[in-house]
Amino acid sequence: MLYLAIFLAIFVVGTLLLAKTKAERHFILFMIRTKHFLKFIDSAAKIMPKFWKFVADFAIVLSFSGLGAAYLSKYRKNSKNLDIIILILGILVILMWAKGLLLLVVMSVALLVGVLSLSKLRNPLFDFTVVTALISSILLGVNLSWYLAISEGIFGLLALIFGTLISNAFAITSGQSTMPGVSPLIPWIEGGHLGFSFPGLGIFIPLGYGLISLILLLVVHEFSHGILARVHNLNLKSTGILTLGPIPFGAFIEPDEKESSKCESITRMRVLSMGSFANLMLSLAAITLFMFLILPSDGLVITDSNITFIENGTIVTAIDDINLSQVDHLRSTFNAKLFSNKISRINGSLLFENMSEINITTNKGVFNIRPDELLGLGVRYEPEYRFNYEFLGFNVAAISVTALFWIFFFNFNIGLTNLLPIVPFDGGKMVIELMSMFKLSEQVVKKIVYIFLFIGLLILLINAYPLLNMLFDWLFLIIT
Repeated sequence: MLYLAIFLAIFVVGTLLLAKTKAERHFILFMIRTKHFLKFIDSAAKIMPKFWKFVADFAIVLSFSGLGAAYLSKYRKNSKNLDIIILILGILVILMWAKGLLLLVVMSVALLVGVLSLSKLRNPLFDFTVVTALISSILLGVNLSWYLAISEGIFGLLALIFGTLISNAFAITSGQSTMPGVSPLIPWIEGGHLGFSFPGLGIFIPLGYGLISLILLLVVHEFSHGILARVHNLNLKSTGILTLGPIPFGAFIEPDEKESSKCESITRMRVLSMGSFANLMLSLAAITLFMFLILPSDGLVITDSNITFIENGTIVTAIDDINLSQVDHLRSTFNAKLFSNKISRINGSLLFENMSEINITTNKGVFNIRPDELLGLGVRYEPEYRFNYEFLGFNVAAISVTALFWIFFFNFNIGLTNLLPIVPFDGGKMVIELMSMFKLSEQVVKKIVYIFLFIGLLILLINAYPLLNMLFDWLFLIIT
């Protein structure tokens, strides 16, 4: 309660101070504008503008796969980017599927002939078919099921996003799952620590790591939009951050709306595509560095021992000769709370229910304990690092690896979420541009947008049902 009171006091004082500034205010929502970063965005845009356009076109294909290629096919006269993208995808397919020198040569010749032919034909249907086949082949090569490979080959990341949400929605409606598929990020206090939480998912992010991840997420996302806008000579009025009271929760680049509405569809599409793509690339970089710095480890550190002869800090490596990495329902208890410093309780009652005694292997020897003692142990996952270096009493490796994990977590999940084909997400705006290749009337486009919005909101609502149920139960307890 003390921490909550301090947090509320800081929130109220910060809100009142912001209200006295020139920041645009909507109740307790603030838009804090600045022009300080516009020169940096201009400088970045001037560095290899053709490269930025290629990256944006690649982002369009990544987002929509075959449909994205069909869209870019309209602009082949002004750009060779689609040719290069098809060539890159073809090389990946050859590297994955060519077994033997003869097949390698045949596939390479077919690829070169195909790219040259497609460049001359400029046919959206052909480009759609070829890119769908190439991406599906790549995904099949990484052992993805055929129907998912084909779906993602046609629709891109939309298939992954919607497929995951629809699968979770069916699990919720059938009673197989009580885990929400979506959850908002909110400030939270847990174990005396201030941070962020996703209600219903059991995930707590310490404040420092959460702020670092959010700031990087927002800066990378919005600056990427801004760079592509300037590459296409669109004016930017300002940059800024959105706050809920004094708490930053968003960032923005403010373009000239009149210019944006009058520019070519491909310009708007490129600007929109770069936000989520930049987040996904940052998440890829973060998880790559994370995997390099962290070493495989199944160690669980006991942090709350209820057994007199087992000390806190003892590392558990196996339970009854069972490697913990092979027991998913044991490890799943810890995975959701990775790097959150939250104590977890081992949930293995089904595995050990017929046993009177369990051998627990630790770094301090092997102990014989009862199943009920095991289930009472408080533990947390303890990773090992490629290097260990302390500075002013802080473990630099632990801090770096933890920060990288949360940077990956935020950028990957929010980057994908932003691609949902629902306005006002970037994905929804991109779908509107995508539909321009079908030469539909404005009324038809609006109807399709509303259909996507209805279906999307329905799926999100079903995914949020367990969370709403928890909220109603909590309100009921308060009232009664």
